[in-house]
Amino acid sequence: MLVNVERAARILGEYDDYLILSHANPDGDTLGCAYALCRILQKAGKRAKCLCADEIPYKMKFLTDQVQNQEFEHKTVVSVDVADRKLLGGLNQVYGDDVFLAIDHHGSRTEFAEFTLVDPDAAAACELIYKIAETMDIPLDSQTAVCLYTGIATDTGCFRFSNTTSATHYIAHKLIDIGIPFEKINYRLFDMKSKGRMRLEHEIFENMEFYCEDRVAVSILTLALINKYKGEVDVEDFNGLAGMPRQIEGVEVGVTIKQKDDNVFKISIRTSDEIDAAKICEKFDGGGHARAAGCTLEGTLEEVKARLLPAVIEAAENGGE
Repeated sequence: MLVNVERAARILGEYDDYLILSHANPDGDTLGCAYALCRILQKAGKRAKCLCADEIPYKMKFLTDQVQNQEFEHKTVVSVDVADRKLLGGLNQVYGDDVFLAIDHHGSRTEFAEFTLVDPDAAAACELIYKIAETMDIPLDSQTAVCLYTGIATDTGCFRFSNTTSATHYIAHKLIDIGIPFEKINYRLFDMKSKGRMRLEHEIFENMEFYCEDRVAVSILTLALINKYKGEVDVEDFNGLAGMPRQIEGVEVGVTIKQKDDNVFKISIRTSDEIDAAKICEKFDGGGHARAAGCTLEGTLEEVKARLLPAVIEAAENGGE
């Protein structure tokens, strides 16, 4: 059942003993949502804890410091920034059937929870958590604001992506006014790179493939390449490469093909305003946002490219129609 912010706030006020789930391969929005909501619920006198199938990236471990560690048997499961229960990764089989409330902002999604709060116009799911706190009349402190700002900044590319709205800037303004160290957060999230990450980026660029008169760029991370840099590159550095092809002048569709297993590849697509990334990924049972979406394909690398690239090239040639 779809609910609005007011109903979601009432639900959160009525129940207790919360387990808050983030999606696998966590980003700033799913983690920012989880830890902000956890802190909001704890301030409301509830017991709450967070769980993710994958390790929290080094750059975002500071978010875990914002909540109290509480041990209890959970009764109520909430997912945040999860568009499909499969995105819970290793937690799907254990908790996928038990999600009571899903809070999300993806227009392309599947319904799996008893109650769902979704707003595709929100730049980040953290915007919804902010509104929930307002509705619950829970004053935001600096720790909660840090979590919310992290989610909003990462999902908007530090307010550069087209999903950024005046409401996004207004919420960021309110969070900054609380007194968060936004400059340090932005440096940590967007500018700080290890030497290993820089070497990895160089190698990826050297082997990047271009199509459609250089309007489509494809970067490939094989297991061999990942293992080569695993000792000097943090896991988040591997996850944060999806936007790299689109940084090249003239590229309208950036594709990152990341090998997850022998015959399993995660696809991340980033596009210009004229091309809908979600529509491309929906052809392969994926989804996401208009400018950023993903899917998973199985087969050898050449088989995956043979399936994926015609759809990408067609979208680029037809302007996403």
